[in-house]
Amino acid sequence: MKFVNVAIPAPVHHTFTYLIDEGAKPLPGMRLKVPFHGRSVVGICIDRTASPPDGVDEKKVRPIVEVLDKVPSLNSSIIALMKWMSSYYLAPIGEICRCALPSRLMRLASPVTTRPKEPHETTPLNEISIVHNEHQKNALRILMESFDSNRAEAFLLHGITGSGKTEVYLSFFDHVVKKKKRCLLLVPEIGLTPLLTGRAAARFGSRIAVYHSGLTDAQRHEQWMRIRRGDADVVIGTRSALFAPIDDLGAIVVDEEHDGSYKQDEGFLYNARDSAVMRAHIEKVPIILGSATPSLESFSNTKSGKYKIISLPIRTAGASLPSIEIVDMRTGKGACELECLSKELFDAVTKNLDAGRQTLLYAGRRGFASAVQCTACGGVITCPNCDIALTLHGAIRGQDYLSCHYCDFKSKAGESCPICFEKELISLGMGTERLEAEITDFFPKARVARLDSDVLAKPKERKKIFSAMRNGELDILIGTQIVTKGHDFPNITLVGVVSADVTLALPDFRAPERMFQLITQVSGRAGRGNQFGRVIIQTRQPEHYSLASAAEHDFEGFAEKELSHRSAAGYPPFTRLANIRISSNSKTTVSEAANSLRKVIEKFIKAWGVKEIVVLGPAPAIIEKLRGKYRWQILIKTKSSTSMSNFLGNFYPKIRAMVQKGAGMSIDIDPMNMF
Repeated sequence: MKFVNVAIPAPVHHTFTYLIDEGAKPLPGMRLKVPFHGRSVVGICIDRTASPPDGVDEKKVRPIVEVLDKVPSLNSSIIALMKWMSSYYLAPIGEICRCALPSRLMRLASPVTTRPKEPHETTPLNEISIVHNEHQKNALRILMESFDSNRAEAFLLHGITGSGKTEVYLSFFDHVVKKKKRCLLLVPEIGLTPLLTGRAAARFGSRIAVYHSGLTDAQRHEQWMRIRRGDADVVIGTRSALFAPIDDLGAIVVDEEHDGSYKQDEGFLYNARDSAVMRAHIEKVPIILGSATPSLESFSNTKSGKYKIISLPIRTAGASLPSIEIVDMRTGKGACELECLSKELFDAVTKNLDAGRQTLLYAGRRGFASAVQCTACGGVITCPNCDIALTLHGAIRGQDYLSCHYCDFKSKAGESCPICFEKELISLGMGTERLEAEITDFFPKARVARLDSDVLAKPKERKKIFSAMRNGELDILIGTQIVTKGHDFPNITLVGVVSADVTLALPDFRAPERMFQLITQVSGRAGRGNQFGRVIIQTRQPEHYSLASAAEHDFEGFAEKELSHRSAAGYPPFTRLANIRISSNSKTTVSEAANSLRKVIEKFIKAWGVKEIVVLGPAPAIIEKLRGKYRWQILIKTKSSTSMSNFLGNFYPKIRAMVQKGAGMSIDIDPMNMF
């Protein structure tokens, strides 16, 4: 083999062929220094070949400059996964390589690791002696039999909140590790890693690794090297840990598999959950998708036999599910002095504080207010880069400020309207900061903390809050959806959902599913100890079936109703979707490009003679302007997964070069949101 095909970290949908110098022995997965557009870059050897592509003169193929690895950085299974992802998601394989390796390994500068200044969140937690209930024992028996029999099966572990799913994961990992295999555990949010790594460290000691974007470059590189050397038996991380260089992989777990955070929505668009299923298939190992509120796609896969379902229908240690009460905010019934809380929720918080128990309050948005409006002209202050209202935040250096949660634009909060210059500004809506301010005012003796993405960006503060909650040093925790997932605080007995309508109001066919998941997940934080839990949901849509089903803890009832709606409307899991996004700095250019593209697509469909493919649009995106770009979209829909893959695989490469000058195009396979 005289040549190698190399993936370059650039938005190019093919590999590049280079000549192998005499004496060089690059293997697939090794990093190579190669010439590219007048400079040297790091590329990944994908495979070796005896000849260059057709039409390429062998004499003009440039040689590689240097082999940078002694052993492959990526093993054959990960290369196979990347090839599949490149084909399925129509993504440049070089961009996938960029996601798969620490940034230090993709630079030509020496990647020598510096010692991290702070230890990782791997301090072992003191765990009490755990006795498995019958449902946990049954789950472990099924999983161990699958592993011992070398069956590469996919399982949906549907366990209600507090049913001990994490204990099943770790006990199963213990079985796998004893058989000299290694394990991968994916979580949707960085905030979930401290608890899981702490519990894993209690079982596996120092032979665990954590890998996520919250680590410094030095920490990520060090952890990646530990994984590749085989120093970690259990790897815990977020999306990027999907590519962890684990040899002898024995099992994969995707915790909170329903969570939309597994979908990458910028750059290389992929779903880490679905890709983990493919990695398990390639590696021929079992995979467990765990959730109290499974995605309807995964639940449907159990009906078709693609996945096997395992149920954990009761909470551990005999704890009961909390009672859920829905408060109709339309009537104004029981209004109290607080703008954010109904009388029912206010009274419940008061009683909980008097009893010395903890309360969790969920707000759908961070910030103080979701918008600022002028009462004189009615104008809402919007972001100059995005078609979105600016959010009012509390003091920064003594000054309130307005922020865009999409492009991070910030400006001082002025006293007058920027449109009519009148001083008639009012704040609309409610965020975590406003709720925190009101709670602090009305409950001055309460120990209150806020946990949202603003706080999550500060690792020390995040650790401090989690520790304070576990140690009973906080009375009320206020947060966004970050607080709804996976956390186990036994002394929380009251959960308040301040406004359930934010999620339902989203113009997205998945809104009811997300509402059910959110209510179920946040409700699951209540009553996990030996005290009974209570949940109060404030809403102006109390009759909505997602709320009614959540109040009854009825997942199957909700799934049956929602799947019926999806089937009638032709939405996933009964169809496959692909969203083609067109963007431009010019509003005119983007609309013209989108309409021209629709005509090109229709010609391809007619030429193919494929009747089952439906084209919707073009139309402006729900948020038409984002980060300075105007955006339109075209939706491709079909009931046939094969037709979608075949059509897009042949059609997409041909139209990339046909997009109107001045416009850009991307494609989102299996989109999770339409914004």
